[in-house]
Amino acid sequence: MRCALTITGKVQNAGYRGFIEDKARDRHLRGYVFNASDGSVQLVCEGAGDKIDDFVDVITLHEKDIFVENILKDNVVDPVSPLPDTFGCVKTDTKEDTNRKLDRGVDAIKSVKEDTLAIRNDTSAMVSILEKHTGLLETNTKLLETSAKFLERIAEK
Repeated sequence: MRCALTITGKVQNAGYRGFIEDKARDRHLRGYVFNASDGSVQLVCEGAGDKIDDFVDVITLHEKDIFVENILKDNVVDPVSPLPDTFGCVKTDTKEDTNRKLDRGVDAIKSVKEDTLAIRNDTSAMVSILEKHTGLLETNTKLLETSAKFLERIAEK
């Protein structure tokens, strides 16, 4: 069975094509996937009907970065063009698409750097607090030792 799928929603610029490619290969489907200029992701796949149905279920994501609103499935009745033996991704990104994705990556790296600095600052504050309390514990331990020695001397008399 050969199908053409059109997937709409928040499905571009989030690694969705790679996810689709992995899931299709897991099911030994043949075909390809690409980003369409209208913002959808389109693919053609070929395999057993139950594997395609399972594949469609698995790629219907509702997550923060990828949110599938709809998957339109059309059976390809008279396939004309051959498909690759392994499912693959057709790169249709323009220079602008690539630059936008690089900018997103840079923003993500900056965010991680900021989060790392915040964690480092929080860690430094925690260490200061622990050092303060450790000092108090040491002082209290010395006081208890001194008190215990004093009480032992009194008990001996």
